[in-house]
Amino acid sequence: MITRKAKFVVAFACALVLATIPRGVAASPSSTIYSFGTTTPIDGGVPKGSLTYVNGLVFGRTTTTLTAPTPGGPPSGSYGVIFHFDPTNVASSYSIDHVFTDNSDDGADPRHDAMTPFKNLLYGTTLEGGANNSGIIFSIGQDGTGYQVLMSFAKCSGDESHSCFVVVNDLLYGMTAHGGDNDQGVIFSFNPAGPTPTPTATPACTPANYQALDAFLCSPPEGAEPHGRLTLDPDGTTLYGMTREGGSMGYGVVFKVDTSGNHYTVLHNFMGGHDDGATSDHGYVVQSGHHLYGMTTNGGHHNDGVIFQLNIDDQTFDVLHRFGETNNDGKHPYGSLLLVGDKLYGTTQTGGDNDLGTVFVINIDRHSYQRLYSFGGQANQDGAKPIDNVIYVNGWLYGMTTEGGAYNLGTIFQVCPNSRCSPTPVPRPSSTPSQ
Repeated sequence: MITRKAKFVVAFACALVLATIPRGVAASPSSTIYSFGTTTPIDGGVPKGSLTYVNGLVFGRTTTTLTAPTPGGPPSGSYGVIFHFDPTNVASSYSIDHVFTDNSDDGADPRHDAMTPFKNLLYGTTLEGGANNSGIIFSIGQDGTGYQVLMSFAKCSGDESHSCFVVVNDLLYGMTAHGGDNDQGVIFSFNPAGPTPTPTATPACTPANYQALDAFLCSPPEGAEPHGRLTLDPDGTTLYGMTREGGSMGYGVVFKVDTSGNHYTVLHNFMGGHDDGATSDHGYVVQSGHHLYGMTTNGGHHNDGVIFQLNIDDQTFDVLHRFGETNNDGKHPYGSLLLVGDKLYGTTQTGGDNDLGTVFVINIDRHSYQRLYSFGGQANQDGAKPIDNVIYVNGWLYGMTTEGGAYNLGTIFQVCPNSRCSPTPVPRPSSTPSQ
């Protein structure tokens, strides 16, 4: 029997107390539009991913399930939920669509990235659960119904997927952080139209509709342990990605590979120090023309992380911003960038006015870096410590924090991307040098 990884379900101390606190939007200047833990008897908590906007609804996932001691709670051993809401009326529309149950028939602990919309469904992964406790691939309707487990990962073919997918010719392409021939992770393709395997006592290592295209190596020049999503070049055949470890210095790499899993090439080895990044946690690259843009959690002058640009033709690497070089700047970004026009938006886990994280914007030409928001934490009914990226919906940025909010279980937030919105604060440049 497979031994489950130890997890804990968070229980509410008193359902009555929670029921008396409204689900309202916190007053300005808080960014919070929803505090996890508000909905009873079941809610999610501690989200470690980003949101998906489709057909007027926003979907997300959490890593824990919160239950009040009332009848009708989720089954014992629930580890995360799928939820959705209408951004025009969060309080009345927030709804739980699925509660993960962490057994051989379901996944547990969905992390990082956003679910992938494709043909009226949303596709995602979990880090744990499934037949081998290596995670699963699942789908759910874009109306929040019809949840289905499509495949269980296995150590032999890919273990622990931290991200979701890019769609190429009706196939879902993704990565796992571990498993495969060298236990350093794999790049894979999955055909969602293929038959869902019938559960058996000894499930096949590699279902017919799943293919491990490339296994990361242990040798230093290669990358290892990817935590992010793949990015598809406009040519339709080249995939770009980052790894968390490996490379010449052990800080990870940026790579490219074709959709057949061939011609794997390291484009950049992260070197750390003042002029380079180090360790990409959960991130992926975005592309504009002949350049890739991304972030690393560490590296830069104070080792607080960087925003970088990489030329895919001549592999010229350039640091656009070093976090932590000015007072109250953000530090340690754990997510990815959002490209809107010529602007890049993102979050940092720490730094800012309260050292609880920030939302920022920077032009792709490196100019006009600004902090859009500094999180205030539970004391201010605000979120704290976001670890993934934001999405852009109807002129606003939406995302989630892992902590803060009314119950310190994380929040859904809304932040203005420019100076023309209300009630969030106007952008502020970070111009005062730090010591």
